[in-house]
Amino acid sequence: MKNSIFKNKSYIKWLTFAIWMVIWYLAAHLVGSDLILPGPHATLVALLGLVRTGGFWLNVLWTLLRTVLGIVISFAAGVIFAVLAFRSFQLREFLRLPVSFFKSIPVMAIIIYVIMVVKSDWVAVVVCFLMCFPIAYTNILNGLEALDKKNIELGASLGLGRGQMIRYILRPSLDPQIKTALSLITAMSGKVVVASEVLAIPKYSIGYQMLNSKYYLETADLFAYMIVLIVLSLLMEKLVALLTDLKPGRLERALEREAETAAEAPAPKTPVHVVFDKVSKSFIAEDGTESTALKDFSEDFGPGVTAVLAPSGAGKTTMARIITGLEVPDKGSVDLSIVVMPHGTPESSDAPFAGSSAGAGGEGSVRTAYLFQEDRLLPWLSVKGNMLLALAAENCTETDPDDAVRSMAAKLELADALGMLPDELSGGMAHRAALGRTLLYGGNVLILDEPFRGLDEELRGRIIDEISTELGPAGGARTVILITHDEDLAEELADRVIRI
Repeated sequence: MKNSIFKNKSYIKWLTFAIWMVIWYLAAHLVGSDLILPGPHATLVALLGLVRTGGFWLNVLWTLLRTVLGIVISFAAGVIFAVLAFRSFQLREFLRLPVSFFKSIPVMAIIIYVIMVVKSDWVAVVVCFLMCFPIAYTNILNGLEALDKKNIELGASLGLGRGQMIRYILRPSLDPQIKTALSLITAMSGKVVVASEVLAIPKYSIGYQMLNSKYYLETADLFAYMIVLIVLSLLMEKLVALLTDLKPGRLERALEREAETAAEAPAPKTPVHVVFDKVSKSFIAEDGTESTALKDFSEDFGPGVTAVLAPSGAGKTTMARIITGLEVPDKGSVDLSIVVMPHGTPESSDAPFAGSSAGAGGEGSVRTAYLFQEDRLLPWLSVKGNMLLALAAENCTETDPDDAVRSMAAKLELADALGMLPDELSGGMAHRAALGRTLLYGGNVLILDEPFRGLDEELRGRIIDEISTELGPAGGARTVILITHDEDLAEELADRVIRI
């Protein structure tokens, strides 16, 4: 019983607070003068006297307004300029000097100068911006530079719009940097604002009242204002933490709502020819050496399942990335052409290489689903959330999104794992979740890069039986490119096998 009490964090916090109150009381008692060190009782009496006056609340509100404005302006400007600097090396270099300058210079020097050029009521806001902007800018820029490009590619391959990309990939990816920036800004802004108010002497401010307390030797009032500042700081920290809390459940509910809207127009399922015409692609390594992934590659991938067999490094993944628009050929061309069905619809249309976004839907458009070699599950979404991500883009499924996800999870034997996060999954489960997301995205071109990696033979057989209709629906109304090292799998599933 005793151990459980001492493990209670709330109990420990209140016990610590009580101990410090006792220490404060004893120190004040030993000093014996409220002029030098007022005790808790004298400070509380002074605080109760202050809160009964209208001027107190005006002072608190003005200081709070300046602090909030400083935080909002600093953070917003930091985000905007970090994004611009991330895109422009020239702007990044241009901002390097002023950012370093304001990081290094003492805050008092900034306050003294700003007092000379800004009206006293707004000195604190300007100083807060100048001191806090570098913190926001640096943290967000560092976060952008550390972005996992694989997640960005995932969003592009799933056809996410700009707003969706920000909500579900960029914002969660930057979550640590956003929280760090806001936490540091919130902690600094209160101190900077009050210090500015002390020197600028605006009519209404806590800083000015603290200065008056010193002049009139009202030490208890000074301590009372210090208590107010501590309470305001704690409340603002709690508010910032609440506003920046990234709840996976909230994200997934938003995904489900978008998926329900997208279900009004299903993805195209018309067959497609993917035609490579003498395509070459090379890459330059960091050491300057050049390697050729594809050279004068020509092939026609038509409706049905085509297995691609080749050793590692032969260009299979590069070929897939070119089809989906994640890479651009150095030479040659790739055409995605709608096949004319026997009844005459849809009309044939040549769609020059445009990637997975070549067409927004409808019978005559091309939509490419791509299963990457890596699982690329977003760590802040559960298995269900990762699958719902495939249904958030337009024109995905005619069925209810929740039913579609549960049905796919059952086929992949993941029904009990829908609420699990990626780091709770085994390698095989994670790969099945990624496969389910790709199959849910649908479309008329389906690229599967080692789709059954990490599965034992028995499980693989069961899953192949369950998803066989996904690989060749409605008489071959889909072009499937199966990339694999497994010749037996290629012979089992493919209508045609090619070797690179």
